[in-house]
Amino acid sequence: MTELERPVLLYDADCRLCRFCARGVRRLDRSGALSLLSLQDEAARPLLAAVPTPERLASLRLADPEGALVDRGDAVAAVARLLRAPVPRFAGPLLTRCYDAVAARRARLSRLVPDGPAPREFP
Repeated sequence: MTELERPVLLYDADCRLCRFCARGVRRLDRSGALSLLSLQDEAARPLLAAVPTPERLASLRLADPEGALVDRGDAVAAVARLLRAPVPRFAGPLLTRCYDAVAARRARLSRLVPDGPAPREFP
């Protein structure tokens, strides 16, 4: 695992909805608590070393400086906490169900959001 200065949100740059969400996170992150990096970026490889290659694009992930890598609802909850949103510790399973529902429909939902570039703020 690469040494990190701050947590890194890893998202799918090939997904319009994911890029839209990453840009939203960047706007909300006024304190600069997070780095943003696409899952496809070469710099993401060492952060994803523990994830089998076929599964790397399956979900957004959050890598923290301590070496933990969380995905799906747990990643959403961790990002929300880093953005200073009040998220209960037990929210992970509920957010995972919500994340999975959105992820299953992301192709359709992508048409509803504006397109734009994939943000990269790393390290």
